[in-house]
Amino acid sequence: MAPTDRDLCCCCIRLRPAVVAISIVYLCITAATTYQKYSANKTGDDTAKYVIFISAGLQVLIAFLGLASAATKVVFITKTYTYLWWLLTLVVLALSIGNVYLVARNDRMQIEYECLKGLTSSDGTAVTDSQIYNCYRTVVVMSAVVLGVQFIIMCLIGWVNQRFLREVQQDAAIKAALKSVDEPEEEAA
Repeated sequence: MAPTDRDLCCCCIRLRPAVVAISIVYLCITAATTYQKYSANKTGDDTAKYVIFISAGLQVLIAFLGLASAATKVVFITKTYTYLWWLLTLVVLALSIGNVYLVARNDRMQIEYECLKGLTSSDGTAVTDSQIYNCYRTVVVMSAVVLGVQFIIMCLIGWVNQRFLREVQQDAAIKAALKSVDEPEEEAA
């Protein structure tokens, strides 16, 4: 297969460098979010620390599998990376939906209190209940929009990974076909 026949990510980047870039960016995001979660765990809850570090470990594993798949172009590694990415996407979606639901249900009073503080003007104008409710609803809707954008980005990355897997599988098939063609000639000699 000629290099010009390769699939491209975002119209101009080859899939292999795209997978490397995705993996490096994902490593950076994992490091930043792990630090943020660890810093936010002010209670010092050991269970929360274990969950944070296990989650980070699995995310780092996925990122390193992405780097390894781009470096080696081994079908098994690339397939494992791709499947783990799709699994991560579904888990993140489920957890995010659950989180938005719990925040909307359990933290409503706190959100409304923050809305009240933000809407209260310096001149002492009273804030109506409808303004507080609209603010609360906006917070919940924005959380859902962020969740949707995150899911779309993760699906786009999964699509790039899936295309790279197809490319790796095609390269492996071509390599195997060339090897099978070359072997009978060596045996005949």
